[in-house]
Amino acid sequence: MKTQFKGSILAAFALLVALGCGGGGAGGTGTSVAGPKVGLFVTASSGPYSHVWVNVKQVNLVGASGTVNVFKSAAGKSIDLASLNQGGKKLFAALGTGTVPSASFSKVQVVTSSSLTVIPTGASNGSQVTFAGAVGGTKTLTFAKTTMASQPIVANFDLSKWSVSGSEVSGSAQEDNGSDVGSGTQEPEDFGGSVSNIGGTAPDMTFDISEDGSTIHVATDATTVIANSDGSANPVLTNGEKVEIVGTVDPTSLILAATSIKIHVGNSEHANRARGTIASLGTDSFVLNVTGCEGMLPSSTTVNVSTTATTTYVDANGISITSAQFFATAAVGSGAEARGTFDQPSNTLTATTVSLRKSEDGGGSGGNGGNHEVQVKGPVASVDVANNLFTVTVGEYEGALLTKGSTITVSLSGSTHLNGLTLATLQTGTNVEAQGTLSGTTLTATEVNAGGDSGGNGGHGGGNGKGNRIHIGRK
Repeated sequence: MKTQFKGSILAAFALLVALGCGGGGAGGTGTSVAGPKVGLFVTASSGPYSHVWVNVKQVNLVGASGTVNVFKSAAGKSIDLASLNQGGKKLFAALGTGTVPSASFSKVQVVTSSSLTVIPTGASNGSQVTFAGAVGGTKTLTFAKTTMASQPIVANFDLSKWSVSGSEVSGSAQEDNGSDVGSGTQEPEDFGGSVSNIGGTAPDMTFDISEDGSTIHVATDATTVIANSDGSANPVLTNGEKVEIVGTVDPTSLILAATSIKIHVGNSEHANRARGTIASLGTDSFVLNVTGCEGMLPSSTTVNVSTTATTTYVDANGISITSAQFFATAAVGSGAEARGTFDQPSNTLTATTVSLRKSEDGGGSGGNGGNHEVQVKGPVASVDVANNLFTVTVGEYEGALLTKGSTITVSLSGSTHLNGLTLATLQTGTNVEAQGTLSGTTLTATEVNAGGDSGGNGGHGGGNGKGNRIHIGRK
């Protein structure tokens, strides 16, 4: 999430629970009963900090009939409260959705980890502090709520009433409104879980993801970037698969609109993750201005990212590239993500995977602006010189959900880079690699290469087997 926490000492963040229709699972402490679905959001007011990292673990509703858990994360969800206000404008980050019975509740409990990180505006490093009164590694903040069924719940953490004494923070929460949540006010967030109930046809698909007893409904479209977490080709979305999704939750429908999906391969599911914009670049490393993270609470405004001979590299379209291509494309200000193992004392994340990102995914300039690029490899099935196109039988694909053995039409234009090819001499059966934007079953090519990958390891000791092939015009 983007970070600007300037202005007065007043700072607040709000947890918005928008009551909607429909079912869904919920788990955790207290009673859990089927009923209306709820969405949970966080927002903030400005204050004298550039980062305030907290780890939200539970949200409970308390009423005469007992306590209902509507959000639970065993690992916790890292939220930078300071990022949720841009020049006085409130921004919202979704925690997830859950279900509650159709009953009245008088209180809301927000349970966080006892530890948090506070970095003052203008400082490079911050302090690891603890909530006063924390018990068993968690802190429960409770506020009164008078209406529940028809109005959103907003928990306002007014930091002007909080105090820091030594290594402890004291604070409380109060009711506020969430009238600003909606289009253009929501920060993309990470959601993880197991896939179920897949429906639709790629790229327009729907499915559910569930984790720790909570379920959220997901929708994809042609702008959704889809990739395997290890950078391998042919991502396939199946029920039971573990995924990580970046997106925003509609406060009315409570549907998570997926900006990107990473399908977990191997042991990548529980890796530390940091995203943001590149502050500086080295030969095989970079410094990241952190705007979002999972599994870690940075104590600095930046994180050092170190790559190794086995690091996998992925571009902003979800397509695997060499390390040489990554460092040639990356620039100061580019959006990026790293996942791997974080060492707190050295503030270094040793990356198993690094990815370039678009602004909607958490930083960087530019945006999706429509369909992203995908890559298709396979033999030519037919050639139509008159209409400047040919068809390919899909053998491998990256950046989207396709079906091996299906047919894609590749449309050429005057700006298409035909590297070592001419359409007039292209023969059926020739293996090609085409990259461009996909609409339906037609790929408008920016680049076409003969023969596909040449193999090899590529510069910087890249571990994705992409070789040293040069892509003219790749962005």
